[in-house]
Amino acid sequence: MKNDFDFIKDKFENSGVNAPEDMSASYALDQIAEVQPKPTAVPKKSKKKIAAIAAAAASFVLVAAIGAAVGVNLGRKNHVSTLDLPGGLSLRTFSDRSEVEKVVKDIQKERNKVSFGDVLEYGAEMLNGSYAAADSAKSADAAGSGSADTGSSTMTSSAGEAHSDTYIQVDGVDEADIIKTDGRYIYAVDAYDSSHIKIFAAVEGDNAPIADLNVSDSTVATPDEARDFDYYGYYLFNINDFYLHDDRLIVMCNDNNFGDSGYKTVAKVYDISDINNITLLGDNAQSGSYTASRMIGDTVYTVSSYYPNSEKHILPVCGNAENPAEIPCDCIYSYQEPQSENFLVVSAFNTADFTARTESKAILGAAQDIYCNQNHLYIFGTQYANGDARYYWGYADDGTTSQILKLDLTDDLSFTAYAQIEGYIHDQYALDEKDGNLRVATTSSKNGHDVNNLFVLDENLGVLGSVNGFALNESIKAVRYIGDTAYVITYERTDPLFVIDLSTPTAPKIMGEVKITGFSTMLVPIDENTLLGVGLHTEEEDYTDLEVQEGVKLALFDVSDPANPQVLDSKSYVDCFSAVTYNPRALVYNPDRDDYVIPLNYYHYDYTYNSETDEYVWGENEEQYGGMLNFAVRDGKLVEIDRYRAGYTFDVERCVYVGSNVYMTHHTAGGGFRLDSTPYR
Repeated sequence: MKNDFDFIKDKFENSGVNAPEDMSASYALDQIAEVQPKPTAVPKKSKKKIAAIAAAAASFVLVAAIGAAVGVNLGRKNHVSTLDLPGGLSLRTFSDRSEVEKVVKDIQKERNKVSFGDVLEYGAEMLNGSYAAADSAKSADAAGSGSADTGSSTMTSSAGEAHSDTYIQVDGVDEADIIKTDGRYIYAVDAYDSSHIKIFAAVEGDNAPIADLNVSDSTVATPDEARDFDYYGYYLFNINDFYLHDDRLIVMCNDNNFGDSGYKTVAKVYDISDINNITLLGDNAQSGSYTASRMIGDTVYTVSSYYPNSEKHILPVCGNAENPAEIPCDCIYSYQEPQSENFLVVSAFNTADFTARTESKAILGAAQDIYCNQNHLYIFGTQYANGDARYYWGYADDGTTSQILKLDLTDDLSFTAYAQIEGYIHDQYALDEKDGNLRVATTSSKNGHDVNNLFVLDENLGVLGSVNGFALNESIKAVRYIGDTAYVITYERTDPLFVIDLSTPTAPKIMGEVKITGFSTMLVPIDENTLLGVGLHTEEEDYTDLEVQEGVKLALFDVSDPANPQVLDSKSYVDCFSAVTYNPRALVYNPDRDDYVIPLNYYHYDYTYNSETDEYVWGENEEQYGGMLNFAVRDGKLVEIDRYRAGYTFDVERCVYVGSNVYMTHHTAGGGFRLDSTPYR
């Protein structure tokens, strides 16, 4: 039997439609031959995942190459109505649903003209290529890590003890997470059964859940009464993350029971004032798969990506999940030359007043991530050069740009400005707004070599000033903005911390830099003169000239002299891994103790390298366990307070604290979801 690649390849090759020259495999390979990707180390613990990562990278190649060949021109020559934004973007507006349907069908028609045979053949060669694994490792390394603009705060509820809150980027703008606490109870998504939130009492000991919220059937059962595994029910709703606000739990789900109408993102609001009688208050659904969300006061702002898969349901919908309505045509927009029939959908949903109208907008396009403060929402994504087949996530090619779309949250989600800047944006923490100006850090490429940039954009997203082309052959791993200073971490073989002065927006400048081995993926201010870096420890791989990620690293920087920053201290935890290295929300700060807790899991690989056979020989002394690290900064030094070890697992996922206890969530070897606790020491 043929595999999926061969089957699809045969179908397209027998279609009788030839691909254009710049879509052919020979053209793509010729282009790639001119710029071979730089070799990048693969973490030892990730070697078994190389094939899967390479497959993901090749899939991205296919999507990008296909997108470059498709486009429908909707320019002024067609006498269409437009919304012209500062920054040079002219958005097509619509007066009725037939106009929207025609644009989508025209895009589909153009896309169907393209033969994918050569592209699929090229993708298969990518999977087998000697360089695919190395470049894919860089792709995995670039995904999802960053810094944060504020520390997590401690909250005290009227009914609960002092407790940790989610680590957020902007004060007053909450972020959804997979674990939260109100000081009485701890709520956590079961990663192995993602339609369930397990609820634990915040008491000392080895805790079992006291309730189980199943968002697929909206019922709550005690653990002994939990519903047996049901294939269809299990996959009806998958939880992405959730908010905890007053006595409400707002759960952000993907609705997979889509039928012809496609995937939907659903925000479900539960009353948790009585933990023994949790009830569903209301919901809001919008077309598409979940991209990101933020919560300001009672309002949740949600971004999703909707791909119409049926002629009956082309327009995106928004509203009550039982009967969502089509988004009005005057709230739908399009670029003048849309590359895909994919819609970007944005909504504002009041979680306390279900009679309030849900604001919603849609645009033919796509989003990578968002940055949000209390006044503006910025949606950004990467635009690759058309006709160039060299596409790698985390590898910037000449011509790569980032598109940024600005929405005003105080004016019915109105689009107000647009920018297209050089390079790709690493993550949400590369953006920050101050005094009406947006600061953005990017990684771009010149002649196949990574370089980095920092732009200052005005309120209309016009460029006021920039620093371009610093840190040759390195890419951005973390950014932190504090007042008029940007701190940027880049990496190739060492971790340079750049200090950039932004006090004059029209003339930003690099003040100084300092290097250290490994690299930080987030930066945390300790005081006005000190920064904490949390990231990855690296070492040179035996018998190669590559570096590998070998553990977790903490670094302490003295930034009192911007022209001469210094490394005060560092600690490495070899053979360890932690969610905090790619997700800042995994960092827990306790201001009462002035210390930090992070998940820290240990995995020792027992193997030797046989140079004669060029093989790794595995031994029998592997060791693994999960736990937490409690540390602090004292007098310019990193101080380890304690390491807590879970009794049943090697993969602690997240931590919280309530009162004098710290808690960790994990799965047992048998797959059970647990919460362990221990007193602070």
